[in-house]
Parts: sequence; structure tokens; C-alpha cells
Amino acid sequence: MAVLLAASASGSAIAGQSLQQIRYALFKDPSASVEGDLRLLAEKGDLASQHLLANVLATDPAQTREAVIFYKNAFADGRGEIVALASMARLMDRNPRLRLENSDFFRAALQRFAQTRDVQNLNTSLEVFVAYPEFFTPQATQSLIELYDRSCLVDCSSDLYRAILAERLGQIDQARTWYERAMMTDVRAVDRYYAVLGEQQDPLFAAFAKTLVARLDNIPVEIVHRIGTQLDSISAERSVGLRYPVEPTKAALDRLPPAEQDTQKLAIEQVKSTVEAEAKTLRGDALIWLDNAVERGWVPAMVSKVNFMTSSPTEHSASDTAALIERIGQSQPLRAKALRVSLHLVTSWPTLDPFKAQALIEELIAANYRDARMLLGDLYSHGGLDEPDQQKALSIYQEMAAGGSSTAYYRMASVYSSARAICYDAVKAYTYARVAVEYGDSRAHNLLKELERRMPKRDIEQALLAQAKLLKDVYQ
Repeated sequence: MAVLLAASASGSAIAGQSLQQIRYALFKDPSASVEGDLRLLAEKGDLASQHLLANVLATDPAQTREAVIFYKNAFADGRGEIVALASMARLMDRNPRLRLENSDFFRAALQRFAQTRDVQNLNTSLEVFVAYPEFFTPQATQSLIELYDRSCLVDCSSDLYRAILAERLGQIDQARTWYERAMMTDVRAVDRYYAVLGEQQDPLFAAFAKTLVARLDNIPVEIVHRIGTQLDSISAERSVGLRYPVEPTKAALDRLPPAEQDTQKLAIEQVKSTVEAEAKTLRGDALIWLDNAVERGWVPAMVSKVNFMTSSPTEHSASDTAALIERIGQSQPLRAKALRVSLHLVTSWPTLDPFKAQALIEELIAANYRDARMLLGDLYSHGGLDEPDQQKALSIYQEMAAGGSSTAYYRMASVYSSARAICYDAVKAYTYARVAVEYGDSRAHNLLKELERRMPKRDIEQALLAQAKLLKDVYQ
């Protein structure tokens, strides 16, 4: 505990702020540098400060394990902050690996407090249910939800809890209905709804999103943003490629008569054209949702919109992108500086200046910005300064992965999966993508699907063995 508290804080603010001042700073800017002050308060044994420190650490993929320690300290075996258990459960729900590791702790923790004593305890119990539904009988869950219905007045998650219960019972149609209702109040319902839609999840999700457009302004802005990013993900290049038909090998084509070869090729191209047209429409739909959230001042949506613009430079301008980054900078200056890096790396824009991008990254590293090293790795990987240097990029990603960063594992998987990279290795790509999923990086799911389409079964089995060994080594 003492070692953790003595750890150097990234970008610590002026030491000595009170917990109330820290809460206000986070209210104004969720990325405010408050870690150092929170550590000082936590060192004094203040459980509320330990809880808030855990919440701050939990936003960094490389610090989730330390966050778990502070959540447990704050909970104090049921004698401290009961709601810290609810916050920790939300982290478990986002991180399958941590969920598995802390299963025994949560099973025991449920016995450490009276689950229905008050609204706080009741809500904590149901949040644990979200992460660990197997710990609750259907009857007990239903009773908890009914009590919650009677006690909750605003921002209630009853529909989400009912959706998870229905899914747990195998009532998939009911679960879908409840998730659709929950998407009006709880952002977590968006990903769960998408997952429960099954093999046709992309068209079904897009179709449901269309039915909500008329009510956009009445949907909480965080949910509007999440639906927009999900639509953007569906329309992304990797997702589109998964909907292409698997092309026959050259040897298989050569065995066919010439006329049949041409027919097959034409049919494949027609399917590709249809898929690409649908993807273009979906990107337009995603933009409707993102723009709504941007207009409502939601900074995370502004960040997503900047990424959207830099990834489609022919459809957007450098000046509009720079203006949006300036808006972000009004409340989150370091985040804005990080986004300017991408502005200086778009090859078709007049803002192209990789050396300026490098200088910004160095400033971010000096300021202890959380993702600065990742940006440096990306710069090397994409060859901004010279030819791509995947080995330099990988060394940075490996360093960050050692700290538990799911993003770093995903980046390594992407490097190894690229056929253009001199270090192409599908087995390593699959291994790291699986670890990224274990750590809660949803982007890695499509990469896994893409790899499975072209990898022989023996290579996948080899990758799974490597993944198991890697995870075992990490946790020893």
C-alpha cells in the first residue's frame, strides 16, 4: 500500500487540494490532473479519496490493477465505502480478465453488507449483478429490481438490469426489447444490445438506430455519442472487409472454366460494391449522431469527430478539424495537443508536418500525458518521420503492454497482422488480439474475426497456447 501511494503521479496538480476541490476540478474537466492530490489524501486513510482515486486510475488501461487495490481498500470488507464495490464492478464489466481474477473477491464481498438495507446498498448489489449475474438467482434478482424500482427516482437502470436477467435466462427476444428501452437511459446498454443481436448485429443495430433519429435531442448525450461510435465502427474498413465474401484461391479458380471464373469474380465484386455503398451510408448515419453530441458540447464526441475527420481527409478540411480541436482545448488542453499530432500527419492536408507532430509528442511526454508514448509508437509505425520502423514501434508498445495497457496489445496485434509489415506474423497478431480482448479492448474483436478467416486451425491453436502462457507470465 505504501509503495502504491508513493508512486509518482502523472501531471500532479497543486498539492493539498481538498476532496471537495478535487471533485469540482473533475466536474469541470474529467481529465484534470488530480492524481497526486488524491494520493496524498488516500495516504491519510480517507476512504472516499481512495474510492475517487480508484475511479481516476480505472480510466487508464495501464493502471486498472492499481485501481482494483484502491477499490478494495475503500470497500474495507463492507465497513467502508459500499459504493466502491459498485464502481469496481463496473470496471470488471469492462475488463474480462479482471472480472475472472476478482470473482472470488466479489462472491465474498456480497456477504459483507446488507444488500437491501438502503438505496446505496441495493444499487451496489445490482451493479455487482451486471458484472457477475451467475452469483444471483433469478428470483433474488427480480426482488432486487422490484425494490430498486420503488426507490429510484431519476437516471434509473431498471431496464438494463431486466435485460441482463432476460439474457441470463436465455430469453433473447425479451432481452433485446429491454436493451432497446435501456438505451434511452444507460450507455452500457448500447454495447450489450449490439452483442445480443447475434450474427446479423450490424444491419439490425443500424436499423434500430435509424428509428431513434427523430428522438436524438431527448437521448442522453453520452448515449448519442456511443451509438455514433458504434455506427462508425460498423462502417470502418476492417468491419467492411469482414462482410466481403471469402475469395477462392488462385488454384481453385484455375480449375474452373474461364467463363465460370469471370462469373465468380463479377459476383464477388458486386457484393463488395454493395457492402461499400452500405458502409458509406452508415458513415453518414454515424456523423448525424456524432454531430448531435458535438453540438451539445460533449467533449468525447468532439474527440471522436476529430478522429473521424482525420480518417476521411477527402471529405473534411484541415481548417474545420483545427477549429474543433481548438474547442476541445478550451477544457482539455493536453487532449487537444494530442489531437494536433494527428492533424500534422494527414498527408493530403496543408497542415502536414511530421516534425511538428514529433515536437508535440515530446511536449506531451514531458507533461506526463498518459497516451504520449503510444503516440510516439504510432508515429514510428506509420513512418511519419521516415520509413515505417515497426521494431521501434513494437518496443514502445511492449513497454506499455507490460504495464497492462489493452491499447498497446491491440497496437501490437495490428502491426503483426499487417501484410505490408516486414514483421508480419499472424500467430503473434492473434495472440496479442486475444489478450487485448481479455483486457477489454472491443476493437480487437474484429481483428480476431479477420485473422480467423485466413488462419489455419493449427496456427490458431498455437496462438491460444501462446496467449495462455503470456497471461500466466504476466500474473506470476
